[in-house]
Formats: sequence, C-alpha cells, structure tokens
Amino acid sequence: MTATTGEHPAGQPRTGLEKTLGDVWTRVLGTPVGMDDNFFDLGGDSLLAAELVASVESDLRVRLPRRGAAEFATVRRMAHWIATRTPEDAAERTLVRFAPPGGEHPALFCVHGMGGHVLVLGQLARRLEHRVRTYGFESVGRNDADRADRTVPAMATRYIRHMRRVQPHGPYLLGGYSMGGAVALEMAAALTAEGEQVAHVLLLDCDLRPPDIPAIRARAVEFVSRALGLDPPVTAPYEELDAAAAEICHRAGGERSGLTPRQVSRFAAVYLKNARAMTGYEPPPYAGDMTLVHTREGTHGGGGTGPEDYGWGPYAAGGRFRAVQVPGDHWTLFTTHVSELAAVCETVLTPATRPTDRSMEQGARDDHS
Repeated sequence: MTATTGEHPAGQPRTGLEKTLGDVWTRVLGTPVGMDDNFFDLGGDSLLAAELVASVESDLRVRLPRRGAAEFATVRRMAHWIATRTPEDAAERTLVRFAPPGGEHPALFCVHGMGGHVLVLGQLARRLEHRVRTYGFESVGRNDADRADRTVPAMATRYIRHMRRVQPHGPYLLGGYSMGGAVALEMAAALTAEGEQVAHVLLLDCDLRPPDIPAIRARAVEFVSRALGLDPPVTAPYEELDAAAAEICHRAGGERSGLTPRQVSRFAAVYLKNARAMTGYEPPPYAGDMTLVHTREGTHGGGGTGPEDYGWGPYAAGGRFRAVQVPGDHWTLFTTHVSELAAVCETVLTPATRPTDRSMEQGARDDHS
C-alpha cells in the first residue's frame, strides 16, 4: 500500500496500511485508536494482545510474532514492521523490544519468569521509557517446549549472545522477574568475569530458593490461567491439562482470542521446564549492585519478606545488595501496583543510567543456534 498525500495531523494514519490496522485495533480494544497511541495505555493486556494479533493476521493475511502487541506497541510501529519485514524478521526471536530502536537512553535487559513470556513487562516498560529502553528475553520454548533451555547457565549464555547484538559492551543494566532473577544474576557474574561492567541488577519478586517441583506442577494450570489474565483462575490437576486448556481458551474468548488449547498446553510445559532448570542450580557469588523488589504478600502469595527469605543473602557478596518492599503479590505487581513498582525502579535506575551511543542499537535477531 502506498502513502496518501497531504498533511496528516499527529495520530492520524499516513498510509492505507495504517488506516486498516487502526480499524482492527479500534475493533479489538473497543475504543478509538490514534496511530501513536500505546497499546498498554489503551487498556491492553495478555488476552487483548492475543486477540489483536489473531485479528491482524486474519484481516491482513500476515503473520506476526506472538508478542507483536508488546513489541509493536503502536499502530504506526506495527505498520512499519509489516511494510518492511523480511523472512528472518518473521521467525521467532528471543529478545523483545518494548521501545523504538535508537534513542539516547540506556537499555534495560529483563529476563522472563517461569512462564517464559515478557508481555507482563509492558506497562512497566511504558512508565520507564523516559529513563531506559526496555528489552525482554523470552524463553525459546514458548512455541516449542522441547527447545527450552534446560539449565540457568544455558539461558544466560544464550541471552548474553543476543544482548550483545544490541549492546556489544557494558555497562549493562540487567533485570529479571521471578526465576529470571537467577538468570540475570548468572549473566551478571559471567559478564563481570569477562571484564565487562554491569551497572545494576534489578530483581523483580525473585525467589532464589530451590523450587518445589511437585507443588509447581500442581499449580501449573492455575499459573497459566493467571498469566493470561483470568480471574478467578482455572484450577485443575496437571493430569487434566487438556481439558483445562480448552476451558482456558473458552474463557479467554475462544477463537476470537487466537489462543488454542495446544498453545496453552505448551505454555504449561515451558513453565515446568523452566522450573526444573532451577533444580540443583547453584548461583555464583556476585559483588555488584543488586536490588530486590519484593511484594508484601510474597512470591506467588507464599508469604515471607526480606532477602533471607528469598534466598539471596548468601550470594550477595560485598554488601551491595538491598531489598525494597512494594504492595501486592506476584501477579498484581505489574498491574494494580505497577505505579509503585515503577517508582522504585526509577529510584534504583537513576544513578545507574547515563546517555548511550546510538550506534549501540544494532537490532535484536535470534539465530536459535
């Protein structure tokens, strides 16, 4: 499609493709959408993201990355990607960009939780965009559980490789949500051992204690339904996953959402594989700056406060570790209480950030080798 002629007010479509996409976004979100309106500012969540991607693919006959609503957070950015995409772009990638390429703000690289997805970071990234450009690492097993990395060091090695395509050298800002904190710690230790500088490691409700695999398996269905925004969640034994996956899809909007029972089942399988990657993991000591932001109700509502309860104390060498408590629980941290979380993150990141060279932005591509 070609661009129309004439002047276009801010937020108005400049091409036929933008106009078509804007109509799809408006239909899915149920509100008028400007070309530069942010998906998360318009009330976007996990379920609406899945529905939006499915609707765009159906109406335009184009395949988008599964996390397209997060990475292409405005109509204009989504239209640009569709108009300029290459076959390599259409392949699944590990690194998800929550901000436009370039810019003078430093990058924050944040690792997924056990579920392997990073859409949960969308609202936080939006609130921090005046301070950092947020990137999220997704598990490679999100679309194929058999390809999931089996150990935390394997994840760290993969993510460092992909991160260096965006930022070849430090200082690095690293983060992690839930189990992603362990991966971020492993990355920080490896980079420091190579002589690179890590400015800060931000741990978002991360529990470093050994996982209880039977308990996690028993809660896998509940976890998946909560991660997809269902409240109350679907609860069922893992042995009844197929039936539970069908119920989750039905409650998520059925065919309209673009979510299939097979995708839900893979989501649960990745959750378990990532949990097992924590089994027997021995974190390295790390003397750099780390901040744990933990919720008042504890990880997964399990209770307990403070760094010792989360298992971080023995590995935080040099006294450069601190813990900050915020309201809520593991699930409401990025929704109901995202403003409080963003305020803490900004306080932590302010002294660790400085303008970066635009040339450091080199794109983020995943060769999955």
